[in-house]
Amino acid sequence: MSTPVPGRPVPPLSAPSVEDLGRLQGFPPLGEEFASRVAVGASNAVAAVVAARRGSLFDTEPGSFLGELERLGEDGP
Repeated sequence: MSTPVPGRPVPPLSAPSVEDLGRLQGFPPLGEEFASRVAVGASNAVAAVVAARRGSLFDTEPGSFLGELERLGEDGP
């Protein structure tokens, strides 16, 4: 598995990729709309993790982690 290169955007996950991954895991067909929503959510989650690696969460209080993750997720890819 490759790691994101700092400063380079992470390519978004595509709906067909989500469909393929779901099929490989034994899930029934997801449908284009649902697969698209999963792809967007997964891409935003990856972008939030990449952003967190660039920033520092060490100064964030444990009670603020959820809010911080939501803020990172809102920034989008």
